[in-house]
Amino acid sequence: MIIWHRPHPEVVAATDGRRIWIDPALTTSEQRCFLAHEAIHIKHGHTECQPPAVERQVCLEVARFLITFEDLQRVAGWSTCPAEIAEELGVIEQVVLDRLATLDGDQVQQLWAPAEHIA
Repeated sequence: MIIWHRPHPEVVAATDGRRIWIDPALTTSEQRCFLAHEAIHIKHGHTECQPPAVERQVCLEVARFLITFEDLQRVAGWSTCPAEIAEELGVIEQVVLDRLATLDGDQVQQLWAPAEHIA
């Protein structure tokens, strides 16, 4: 169940393991990313706030879920700007950065020659 209501003044989305609360004022891309994030928490049985290490793993899993390597490779063929890549793929910039963090060296080489890497 999705509840379109901001869960807390400092939090735009949250779950109790069954329901997801999300701020309706978010952009479509933000909604997509935060809904995926909370759904991954539900998938793993999380019912409350998680420690930073778990949150990081959830973020990386969300990035792999929302951005296939093939889609990233397609957009990286004409852009090295994370914000531009995010806009093209319908995600937020942090999800692009997280997806890049999941790549191994061979995958990075497939995206860009060494001089073209995102800093």
